[in-house]
Amino acid sequence: MRTLELADGDHERVMLLARAWQISGGEVVRRLLDDFAQGSGTTSGPSRPPSDGVPIYADYEGNHIEGVYHKATKRVDITSGVLSGGSYKSPSGAAMAVVQAHNPNVHANRNGWSFWFIAENGAALQTIRP
Repeated sequence: MRTLELADGDHERVMLLARAWQISGGEVVRRLLDDFAQGSGTTSGPSRPPSDGVPIYADYEGNHIEGVYHKATKRVDITSGVLSGGSYKSPSGAAMAVVQAHNPNVHANRNGWSFWFIAENGAALQTIRP
């Protein structure tokens, strides 16, 4: 196993993602590299959501976070901010990760259906809840 040197600030950001995603720092780096490779190695912006994907957003503590809600699986993929690339089993799981990442000193429990909003019309995600 090889080691990789990171600047202190970069290491803190990797570990912040590790805590939010509940994985190791090495796994964070692997996921980020995999995501980069899937985008053909370009930084042209976020990929298009799949056909069942609904673009969503949340505003928390002055941060605008974008994501995609997948109707078929109820998963949320975060596409912007410090949690970009994270995929969560539910809207609430994604909401809790956002709260924990931006304000770790508060209880992170959130109802994701009212935390996230549909980008197209600004309606709460709960309006399309199955």
